[in-house]
Amino acid sequence: MLYSLELQMAGIILFTAMIAGGVSLWIKRRKLEKESIEKESIEKES
Repeated sequence: MLYSLELQMAGIILFTAMIAGGVSLWIKRRKLEKESIEKESIEKES
């Protein structure tokens, strides 16, 4: 019983870590895309 509970806990921790990593990467990518789009529009204006 204890062993399966420990495995479940480890799985939950890994799962949340994967989600956190994925979300942070996704936010970073969106931020970079936004900045590159803004830079392009500024270059077109000048």
